[in-house]
Amino acid sequence: MAGYLDVEDCTIAHAEEAQARGAELHVGEEVRGWNATAQGVEVETDRARYQAGALVVTAGAWAGSLLADLGLPLEVLRKPLFWFRTETDAYRVDRGCPCYLFETPEGNFYGFPDLEPYGLKCAEHSNGQLVHDPLRLDRELNRDDQLRVENFLSGHLPGVSRTLSRHAVCMYTVTPDTNFVVDRHPEHPQIVFAAGLSGHGYKFTPMLGEAIADLAIEGRTKLPIGFLARQRLR
Repeated sequence: MAGYLDVEDCTIAHAEEAQARGAELHVGEEVRGWNATAQGVEVETDRARYQAGALVVTAGAWAGSLLADLGLPLEVLRKPLFWFRTETDAYRVDRGCPCYLFETPEGNFYGFPDLEPYGLKCAEHSNGQLVHDPLRLDRELNRDDQLRVENFLSGHLPGVSRTLSRHAVCMYTVTPDTNFVVDRHPEHPQIVFAAGLSGHGYKFTPMLGEAIADLAIEGRTKLPIGFLARQRLR
């Protein structure tokens, strides 16, 4: 069984539910660092300083810098995404076309069915160029990246045209074993973090959110996340 999530709608729903339960959102605010204190933690942003009893760090491509004292072996990879027009309705979601993942000798490729308004999505899950500064990510269309995906389409998805309707570039933050790392800071247990979600973490957000909240509030969780602990990366 496979499916897909509309990430934008899901994020809005999560944010609205959080606000309904008393959360205060600060959007577009740059976090510059944090310090552990006797009372909990202090966070500095480009607008203010905030104090709290606990802190959760889920900073994506910036996790390595915000958790630099832990020396986590995280790499940030540039990942281009492509949307193509199709020449057959076989790829439409209402015709039963599933999400897909192909493991091939040339690499692992995945995508989603033909959805309005952009068409069929296809991207490479493997490989990726190392990103040294997330703020300077190259978001331009790279013909070599596109050719790798088009060669995959030629061999596996007939009826997908080479008419590119959209492209985007995202970042994977990956650990050596490509599993997440979810844990408490070893010296400051009031700091909880989740990193290295490796391009497939979003679908796990309900479980991850529960586990992280447990760790931040109770100091423990009943969910089986021991295999995601920081110690395995040493």
